[in-house]
Amino acid sequence: MGAQCCSIGDPEKKRKTDLDLLGVSVHHLANYFMDLVRAKYPDSGNDTKIYQIEDLNDLDKNGIIREEGKDTQCPIDDRRGAAYVHTLQGADHVGPASIMLSYTWGYTIGDIIDVLRNYCTSNGLNPKKVYVWICCLCVNQHRVVESMKRKEDIPFDDFRKVFHGRVTGIGHVVAMMSPWTGPEYLNRVWCIFELFTASKEGCKVTIEMPKREREDFIKGLANDHEHDDKLFGVLSSTDVESA
Repeated sequence: MGAQCCSIGDPEKKRKTDLDLLGVSVHHLANYFMDLVRAKYPDSGNDTKIYQIEDLNDLDKNGIIREEGKDTQCPIDDRRGAAYVHTLQGADHVGPASIMLSYTWGYTIGDIIDVLRNYCTSNGLNPKKVYVWICCLCVNQHRVVESMKRKEDIPFDDFRKVFHGRVTGIGHVVAMMSPWTGPEYLNRVWCIFELFTASKEGCKVTIEMPKREREDFIKGLANDHEHDDKLFGVLSSTDVESA
């Protein structure tokens, strides 16, 4: 299911909704974005974590994501500084999101791309036409930093509305689980919220793992029951209150 739009009775609202639901193609991530990461982090490369690519603990220093959008006018609020996705042009790079990636900033860019490539391969999809809504690239990090500098506490309900709108607007959540024996994913309240919302609203949910995790998981299920116990143990120990 691709990105859905609101009623055409309000053209301005529809325009903003369309912009909010744009995604970055898997092709762009695996090639152009990955080139940016390797150029800036030649030592870590594929193993660079998202919070290293865009360090929100250093508010005065642009990471790769903010740097790319710093001189672009945001098409939503018409101010300087745009989300990464709004700097892109061309159907091979940007389009209405068909999936929303639910993940954590502690995952590596290499694992994220591996998961998305596997999703395309498994479903016989063209990576140039699979557009992913991923918060680090599709939320305007310039505005996030501005709020942080003002020490603003954004109400939970505001976050809830944003993520609820993305989940229901796109209609398909790809949840990234890694490591499978104790996914970081299940320790993040927003990840759990996204899954809960997708389930409640009848959206499609696909669970994906990086290749090495996927192979270990399948091998374990085929050979012994210890892996089954580990999996059920992970799921049963998920604590929303501490996430």
